[in-house]
Amino acid sequence: MSDFSSAPGAQASLGQSIFERVVLAMELWQAFGKVFLSSIFMLSMVVKLRDFGRIRRQLSETLPTGQFMAALLAGGAIGAESVIAIILWVGPWASFGFLAAAVLLIAFSLFLGYLLISNSGAACACFGSSERPASGVHLGRNAVLFLVAASCTAASRSASAPSLDDYLIVLAPALTGTAMVARLDDISAFFNLQTSGSYKA
Repeated sequence: MSDFSSAPGAQASLGQSIFERVVLAMELWQAFGKVFLSSIFMLSMVVKLRDFGRIRRQLSETLPTGQFMAALLAGGAIGAESVIAIILWVGPWASFGFLAAAVLLIAFSLFLGYLLISNSGAACACFGSSERPASGVHLGRNAVLFLVAASCTAASRSASAPSLDDYLIVLAPALTGTAMVARLDDISAFFNLQTSGSYKA
């Protein structure tokens, strides 16, 4: 009789434990998203500022715009990236920051899609320095970033803000992910070379 009466209590305890684990996972995911996305946007912003003339020239050559409009678009992208990177760390605005990141990534992906459809052979120049033509690899990267931003938007609306311990746990993997995204062209080139080498053999 006592075993039967304790069953609901055990089920409630199990349910509470699962709920707490889910909440913890969402807090960790938020922390990862903040570090990962803000690092990527800040790095992209800095590189675009450094290569502003080149970015403006590419936009004017690949889009039906003049130099002035190309400069406005380049400046708008830089401004949006910097604002989002900051808003992600402003407690009440974090959810909006994730949502804005997702929208900006859609805009970037539309531009990449335009480059692919037009078959212009223009570089993605997402981080300013690469001359490799835009490809499906870049679209895939943006899709992954979009999924991170979108899922973090949902997590930030359903769980509390991450703690300092959460940030310490995710810091290394988030920065590693940032480095891999920034060097995506080098990584894809390496595997392309390895693939072609294997066929030659």
